[in-house]
Amino acid sequence: MAVNSGYEFAPLLHFGVNALHANNKQTSDKLYDMDDIIDHIYRDYLREIVVAKKESQDIYADPRCVISALHVLRYLERVADHACYIADSVSYIVTGKSNPRCVQMNP
Repeated sequence: MAVNSGYEFAPLLHFGVNALHANNKQTSDKLYDMDDIIDHIYRDYLREIVVAKKESQDIYADPRCVISALHVLRYLERVADHACYIADSVSYIVTGKSNPRCVQMNP
């Protein structure tokens, strides 16, 4: 899971920097989709841990590895959120409208 998130994460940073540098709203819009993917990976891993615990499955040999992977995924998820904050700023610079995610969620 952490490796999959890492593969999704690297392009997200690239898009964030490019969106800021070029003041490109379309690039910043892609960040939101990528952030959703990383959020989904984090939640799926967390759900997998909880379900395994409820069903008393011992699928994880060392709980320290589970906790470490969960921390890594959480930190990647938070950095992705911050990249979206950059995208919010780029969108504001380009369009003059604030917080485009609220507009997308509440059409």
